[in-house]
This record gives sequence, C-alpha cells and structure tokens, in this order.
Amino acid sequence: MRLSGMQVRCTACPTAEPLATRAAPALHMWQRQWRANSATPLLHSSRRARPQLQRNISLQAAAKQQQLGSTASSGAAGSGKPMTASEVARAYYSAWNDKRMDDVLSLMAPDVVYEDLIYEDPFVGREALAAYFKKIGELVPQDIKFCVEDITEGDPKRCGVRWHVEIADQTGTLVQFPFSRGVSFYELNDQGQIIFARDIVEPAIKPGAASLGGISVVAPLVRKLGPKADPAILKTLPLASGAMWLFYLSYIGYVMLSTSAPGLPVWQTPPETWQAVLNESLNYFYINIGLEQLGLNPVPCVPEHPVSEALFNFVNAWSLMFWPAMLADPLSRRVPNKFGIWVGTQFLTNVFLPVYLAQRLRPDPLPEGPAPGASAASATAATAAGGTGELPAALPGYAPIFGGVAMAVGAISVGWALGARPEAGDLAARWDYFSSLLATSRVDWAFVVDAGLYAVWQAWLLGAAGAAPAYRFVPFWGMAAWLLTGPRGGDATEKSRAAQ
Repeated sequence: MRLSGMQVRCTACPTAEPLATRAAPALHMWQRQWRANSATPLLHSSRRARPQLQRNISLQAAAKQQQLGSTASSGAAGSGKPMTASEVARAYYSAWNDKRMDDVLSLMAPDVVYEDLIYEDPFVGREALAAYFKKIGELVPQDIKFCVEDITEGDPKRCGVRWHVEIADQTGTLVQFPFSRGVSFYELNDQGQIIFARDIVEPAIKPGAASLGGISVVAPLVRKLGPKADPAILKTLPLASGAMWLFYLSYIGYVMLSTSAPGLPVWQTPPETWQAVLNESLNYFYINIGLEQLGLNPVPCVPEHPVSEALFNFVNAWSLMFWPAMLADPLSRRVPNKFGIWVGTQFLTNVFLPVYLAQRLRPDPLPEGPAPGASAASATAATAAGGTGELPAALPGYAPIFGGVAMAVGAISVGWALGARPEAGDLAARWDYFSSLLATSRVDWAFVVDAGLYAVWQAWLLGAAGAAPAYRFVPFWGMAAWLLTGPRGGDATEKSRAAQ
C-alpha cells in the first residue's frame, strides 16, 4: 500500500498513528490515479509481469530502467541533494540488472546492515556485502533480471519495493523465474545511502494451513519463554558446541575404549604395538630413515611394515596442515589454546582436534540491546555483531611451507606403501597385510577412521575460511593445494576483516 506519509493503525503496534476511516476512499482514488498517470519507466503493472511478457516490451522496460538509474544518479549528483529512498531503490535495481556492482555498492553505507532472510545472519558492512554480491555473481546466471512491480513514495528515507525475477528462455523471451516473487524494504542514512535493507523472497515450499497449526503449537512456548524466545538469544545457547562435545565423547568411548571395535581397547594394547608406534614416531616423516642412508641418524632406525609406516606418516602429514587452517578459521578467536591442541593432534589426532572444533562453536555473548527509539538498522547491527557472519581470515605467510611438506610426505607415503622394503612382498601381499591391520590392530584401524574424519573437518574448516569447493572436497590433496595457493596475510580480505 502506498501511504503518502500516512500510517495505518496496527493492533500489534500501538505507537502507530490511526488513519481516519474517511480517508480510505481518497487514498484508493489517489492510488488509481497514480497508477494511471505515473510515467515512471521502472514500474509496470502486474499484468505485464506475467510469464507471457513479450520480448519487445521487456527489452524496452529494461532500457528504460537503465536510463532511469542513470538519470536519477546524475540528477542527485548535479543537485547536490541526496536521492530519496525510492530513487535510490530504482538506481539500485537498474545497476544490479546491468551488473554494475561498483555502482550498487556505492549506494550502500559503509556500515550497512543487509538482511536477506534466506540466511540466518545479516550481512554487516559494505565489505561483507561485496563478498556476498561476488558470490551471487559466481553462482547466479548473468541474464537474470529484477523486474520491479511497485514501489512506495512519500517518505524520503524509507521505501518498500515489490518485485519478481525474470530470465530469457531459448527464444529470447523474458519469462518469470519460478518462486521469485519478493518484497524489499530500504532505509537511508542522512547521506542518502542505504543503511538498512531487508529482502523477503517467495518460499519454494508452501506449507499452507500447516503453518497456522505450527503457530498454535509454538505460541504457548513463546508465551512461556517471553523475551528469551528471541532467536538472537537462542544463538547464545551452546547447542552446536554441545553436540560436538557429545561426538567427542562418543569417539573416545568407541575408538579408544570400546571392546566392540576391531582390535584391543587402549588399556589392553600389547607392548609390541606400543613399540611399533614408538619406532614409527622416531621415523617421523621418513627423516630418520633418510639420515640412516647417510649414516647420520641420531637414533636407531627400526623398520616396520611399509604399509603401517605409510599410514602413520600420511595421517600425521594431514594433521600438520590443520595449524594454518586453524589460523585462517574466523572462529579460531574463540579458542585460546589452539596451538597446544594442534601439537596434541600431531600425536593423537582426533583425541585433540574435536576439542578445537567444540570450542570454536561456543557462541559469543549476546550484545547489549539498542537504546529505546533506535532505528531498525542499528538494532539489527547490534544483533549481528555477535553472529557468525564474519569475513574469512587469511592464511599465515608460511602456509605454503606446511602445504609443500605435507604434499611431499603424502606422495612419499603412497609410494612407500606400494613399493618400499621389497621384503614386504608385492601389491597383493601388501593389500592382505593392510586388510589384516584393519581387522586386528586398533591403532591402525583408528588411523583409517581419523583419515575419514579429517576429510570432514577439512571440508568444514576450509569452507569457514572461504576456500573453493575443489580445495574443500578433495581430501588431503585439496588442503595441501589450498595452503600453497590460498590467500595469505596482508591481502585485502585480511585488511578488511582487521578493520572491522
């Protein structure tokens, strides 16, 4: 509804001013007259927004949208006065459709709070929004366009927009994209920039009357919790961290202590197994083996089966790479003892690493609420400050050393398992030995379990650090390649994060 500065009284909001009943006919007449006489090129009626929209009409509308955006921008610049909210919204959609992302970002305040309600947390700050828009540009087809159906006027600093999304079919005709209808709200600061925005898009799943039943179920719980039912407060509950601690206890109970897993539990480990682990530890990363060939080994080099040696060193090379990954994790700030955890990981793998994962999931304390009368933008910014929508950190400058060492040890381990120590037999004999290890040795079976968990942790932590899917989902080798090529300290991302 276009209100022209008037407000409708809402029973849920007693502060709103009532609108006299006698004003309703005039308001409806004004709406009809405005739609009939409006020459605003950006808008078109819902009838012309149907999927059967003809190509020539849509192309003309798109051209007029671009012209309007340019006119609005130049007009504001020439007059020296900030654009109104509706003018900024028109310029925003025009620049977005033309993929002029620099122009889009220039319309945003440096401390903008942008709520896209398909995400849990808002995007706070122009830099975070730029990263979000970049991701959209990488994933969304370039020919998708926003088609504005209606926009409110009358308030120079706030406006609402009704829109849908269109895409060209194989004949070049623009058709409405499924589940693309939405509305947006924009609020400007004193400089005429968007300080707060909220997007609400049509849901693909429509529960219908079932949602009403859900409200009736949830309502008593909300009444009981009162202000504590605020989703922002729910974020302060350590639910995710608690779930990780529960997994950790389950891992210790089954992998280390259970009598049902392959091999013997830790307290029944025979002395020869401990000796084998010690020998492999002394030959860490094959360094002592190489020194023995030169006659320089400081400690005795006791050989073990090459398959067992290779498994030991491969998993430990993977453990090595988690240190720079921890530093690149934006949530590592919650873990004060991460170096000690990483050192423990080098010896006992997942006996230590899940401790880091559980601590990084601890929620931040809820920030103090905004002062009475604060704007929606400031209120949302205060809530988002304690959220997880942070820009990724950068890798330390020495990350390529870790990646190069791990990649070399991993490659050596593969070759070592397949061909080292000829007395271990051919490939079939080595495979038989590996199969027997998994069935009888708790230590080697645990290493294989750890490797599988490491693949999950890699995808998780590298995703939090902003790594591409190719690095995240290629176990071991993807992580090594990311350490060799990923963003390191001093780049723009690290600077922007430090500034926040």
